[in-house]
Amino acid sequence: MKPFLITILSFSLFVSVIFAQPKFFKDSEKNLFLFNDDGKKHTTLLYLSCTGGKEEDIDTSRMVFDSLGWNIAVCAKSKNHRDSSLNEQDILNLMDELLTFPSVDTYKIVVYGFSGQGAQALGTVLKFPLKFAGVITQCAHHGDIQNPDWNNAIGLSVILVTRENDWNRSSNEQMAQIFDKNGLNVKLMVTPGKHGIGNARELFEECKIMDKMME
Repeated sequence: MKPFLITILSFSLFVSVIFAQPKFFKDSEKNLFLFNDDGKKHTTLLYLSCTGGKEEDIDTSRMVFDSLGWNIAVCAKSKNHRDSSLNEQDILNLMDELLTFPSVDTYKIVVYGFSGQGAQALGTVLKFPLKFAGVITQCAHHGDIQNPDWNNAIGLSVILVTRENDWNRSSNEQMAQIFDKNGLNVKLMVTPGKHGIGNARELFEECKIMDKMME
């Protein structure tokens, strides 16, 4: 085969691999997905938004996809000022759906939430710890933690992020102590500022830490 033709074919293969990897879609429940399409299994970030899942949440977590290779799944219905049991059911339904995708590593699904949805994430993950590998929260509280399954939560990776002047700081400090006492792999991070959601870079850095915690 001529060198020029080999070069063209190699370039075409390179382009097809690069552009085949991101796969964005919605399901019938309006959950949003940004998945790898490379035939491999990947860690998946299950993103909870205080106002319900939107395409902007894909943008916020895009760095996690691009740099860490994690799949992204945004729960459409779970949100603040809604019955937490309804939120929980939607999260579990999304979990069941994730298990059907071949690109999802079923042993590495991490839930993320800020403030009220951080509390929702903690409540759901601690109630059903065998379904999840970890949870990342920013400025969350403990109010949604009910009937935690401490026995099966042993070793669960948890990142609790709070701010120096966060009104939920003491709650995070107390949770860190309780989680550690119950055998969870917990990391408490106190960052500057007031109660507020982190940007895309902060979420990426937290996911990078979580990546190492799950090794």
